[in-house]
Amino acid sequence: MRSRISTLLFLCLLMTGIVEGQSAFKFDAKRVSVGTVYHYVKTNVDGTKPENISLYVATVDRIESFKFHEKGSRAGLVIADMDWTIFSAKKLESWQVSSGDERKLFATLTYRAAEKAVEVSIPQMRPTSEFAKIEQLPFHLYNFDLASLNLSFPHLAVPRGNFTVGIADPTFNADGPMFAYRGELAVRYEKTEIRNGGKCRRYAASGTGIGGKGTIWVDEKKGYIRDMEFDVANNPDWSTFKLRLIRTEKMSEREWKRFIAAQF
Repeated sequence: MRSRISTLLFLCLLMTGIVEGQSAFKFDAKRVSVGTVYHYVKTNVDGTKPENISLYVATVDRIESFKFHEKGSRAGLVIADMDWTIFSAKKLESWQVSSGDERKLFATLTYRAAEKAVEVSIPQMRPTSEFAKIEQLPFHLYNFDLASLNLSFPHLAVPRGNFTVGIADPTFNADGPMFAYRGELAVRYEKTEIRNGGKCRRYAASGTGIGGKGTIWVDEKKGYIRDMEFDVANNPDWSTFKLRLIRTEKMSEREWKRFIAAQF
């Protein structure tokens, strides 16, 4: 009887479009576009301070984000292992890259389900790792350009519904915790419109997790982010945040490594 009531309640929530947390998503392996690279440019909302971000779907549960300036001498690579039971990254590795094959591990993050917390290690800042409680699942990193949320959008149970996720991030403070849970981000569907060359679902997003508000445009058919703007930056080097899709393409893992090497 109890399970029947729970099922009826969930169906009612689906009909109203108000589904929170993990129940807002339903995993479908066919919706993971393995081998696809999403090429973005990150800027302030006014278009200043451009940085290239290429997001590669390496496997069903691994994504890699390469941040670079063309023909630069140093870049960043974040490798994230997704846990599709919680629609969050269960492990992240942040690497400093100085050539195609020269990399230095800078930081790691591991989600500990039993403690409902993340363990964060940044050896250059602190000799020991730290723990931060995660109060809302799924959770995503704004500083990771919401990449794990980007890859979760195709799995929304109600694409034109509303949902809430948690946000956790580096603090960028020399003193105190290196990493902290910041709060929630409420995402609300508004309408369908053409944006950045494609038909998109437009969502309004706001909450304490980011400390401001923004808009996310998601490709209507395939579910990836085509454009995103927030009035709060996700890194101290910027004043606001914009992520605009430039193009997509298919790559093998070998081609992806060649692509990275070619940027130096």
